[in-house]
Amino acid sequence: MTYIKQSVKRAPGNPGIGIKTRDALTLIDVDDIAYMPARDDKGVVIPEDIILKPDRYGYTIYMTPGTVEVTSAAEGDTDQIGFIPQVKFNHPGNEQPVREFKANSLNRKFIIIVFYCSGKPADIIGDICNPCKMTPNYTGNNEGNTNEFTFAQITKGDDIGIYLGTVPEEEPVAVVEASVKTVNFVAEGQYQLSDGTAVIDKIEGGSHGAVITLLGTSGTAPTVAHTPDAILLKGGKVFTATEGSQLTLRAFEVAGGEIIWIEQSRYENG
Repeated sequence: MTYIKQSVKRAPGNPGIGIKTRDALTLIDVDDIAYMPARDDKGVVIPEDIILKPDRYGYTIYMTPGTVEVTSAAEGDTDQIGFIPQVKFNHPGNEQPVREFKANSLNRKFIIIVFYCSGKPADIIGDICNPCKMTPNYTGNNEGNTNEFTFAQITKGDDIGIYLGTVPEEEPVAVVEASVKTVNFVAEGQYQLSDGTAVIDKIEGGSHGAVITLLGTSGTAPTVAHTPDAILLKGGKVFTATEGSQLTLRAFEVAGGEIIWIEQSRYENG
């Protein structure tokens, strides 16, 4: 559905208070991306997962709490106006790992994902065609020893987006053993399925709004079934968890406090 003009009212609570990000952001190297989902018709939300090439992962960098600044200024002449969002933060010290990170990240192209302590959806800055690049600035003196990092889109383009998918990290949240029919919720993130003929028909635990992604496996592929009281799949279509495939589900609380998991997106490899 395309955007329909509507009034923008005051958000509930205290929306003007300063942001509180988590203490690490995630970087995704554009060269590692196999599939980059598009924003929805309203131009802000990315509801599907970013899919990376085999054995490629997102990785994080620590940010000193209270130093994070997320900005997005629109600029340009008439008919040429666009946004240049960026995130700036401090990282303490100048030890070997951060020096190597700087040396090997200059001029690389990134997509940046910023998470919030409030639990609101993550922000995403940059895309494949207009990625972010890093500008570091180190200062060491008798008052401090700090690296300041800025990641900004390389040219005018889209504003800060909202990313609803899961982030491809190096280690999954959990490994689901072979023959298991019920996946136990541990935390939001990716769950690696195991080789076998199991038919998964339930996810135990979780709370409203939680998001998980089930990762396919090599060998015999397990399946995820459409079960009206537990897992709702688009069109009732069974998901076959072949290697490289993945299924993202979001938890919804229904009457009686029960949780139903609803398909948000799927990527089928082959």
